[in-house]
Amino acid sequence: MREMVGGCCVCSDERGWAENPLVYCDGHGCSVAVHQACYGIVQVPTGPWFCRKCESQERAARKSHSSWAHVVCALYIPEVQFANVLTMEPIILQYVPHERYIKTCYICEDHGRESKAACGACMTCNRQGCRQAFHVTCAQMAGLLCEEEGPEADNVKYCGYCNLLGIQLGGLGTARRGTSTWGLPGLAGCISSVAVCHDRLYFGLKWPWVIDAPKLLSLIWS
Repeated sequence: MREMVGGCCVCSDERGWAENPLVYCDGHGCSVAVHQACYGIVQVPTGPWFCRKCESQERAARKSHSSWAHVVCALYIPEVQFANVLTMEPIILQYVPHERYIKTCYICEDHGRESKAACGACMTCNRQGCRQAFHVTCAQMAGLLCEEEGPEADNVKYCGYCNLLGIQLGGLGTARRGTSTWGLPGLAGCISSVAVCHDRLYFGLKWPWVIDAPKLLSLIWS
């Protein structure tokens, strides 16, 4: 385990905790870091630790029954399953519908990667009625992924929303997209992400239990 130098490759959070530390792969040239819980590490190692792909001279993903798959992709594509939820491996891909493999990633297309846009499975925007498709890893790099409260109190729903690219959060409670800036008085330090989907704003809160919906709306538009 090495000193933290970057964020978790699964959830992108740069923080580590005593009960859920960031663990770094000691593979040669590998910069993979993961939280213990995000990667299914049963016990934090006291010596060198290697991600599963470095153990096989490859990079940070997990073995499915016949190939490698990113853990973050397994979390955000709902039909993917873990055979062992504790160790988060092997990853089972057989229930992923064919339709996911024929969708094209709009992020790849927007960045001139047309040859890769139709490779692999895509997730779709979680906004109701939106069918925009994108690769999970492309969405992760663009800051489009988030975790929301699941149907049960102790569950987490893994979501992604399109068109977050280009939005930045200011340190004084402002959100910027292109040449437009929105004031967010009273929310500085509470917002982890801002998404724009079909001209609607979606806010990801670091502490969603602090602010109720009416108060949130009054703060945004005041």
